[in-house]
Amino acid sequence: MAYRLSDDIRRPSVTDASYAAKVDKLPPMKSRQYGFTLVELLVTIAVVMVLTVLAVPSFQTFLAGRQIEATADTLVSDFRYARSEAVKRANRVTICPSITGSSCTGSGGLWKNGWIVFVDEDGDGTVDVGDVVLKVQDALPGIASIAAANGTSRYQFVFQPTGWSQAASETLWVTPSVSSSSPRLVCVSNKGRAAIRPKGTASCA
Repeated sequence: MAYRLSDDIRRPSVTDASYAAKVDKLPPMKSRQYGFTLVELLVTIAVVMVLTVLAVPSFQTFLAGRQIEATADTLVSDFRYARSEAVKRANRVTICPSITGSSCTGSGGLWKNGWIVFVDEDGDGTVDVGDVVLKVQDALPGIASIAAANGTSRYQFVFQPTGWSQAASETLWVTPSVSSSSPRLVCVSNKGRAAIRPKGTASCA
């Protein structure tokens, strides 16, 4: 007869009284709990609030800087557009500040409120009967002023069919509403060429 190890070893069963007694004496297993304590939650909230307070001003400055860049780019682009339209149409084309979008505003300090580009048949710098408005730019948000350092500037630039605007030299500072962001300088040459100067430039000279 073959020998089996299992014949000499008797496995305890749950019906064995002594074995059941030992099992009953075993300490209960502790269940693992997940989550945050109230103290941990309060600390986390405090850290988030501190980081938010530190980040908001930097984010506002970043947005203001982007808006300044966009406004300066748009202004220079529209100066170039007015010049190219004058050449293409072989006619006078004027760019000027405008609040209404249909007529010029007689103040150079109001470029921040928007501007228009129009065909100026007689070259007088005003929208007359028969003149065609080619482009309307509404006021851009986040801009405190677009003007010369003294708060004023030319309020009309008339481009001739040659593409030049006579005695057009002007300095336009695009200043943000947020004081923590730096303004950008737009220089208009004596012939009407507009360009953005690098950051930190103090004059058009």
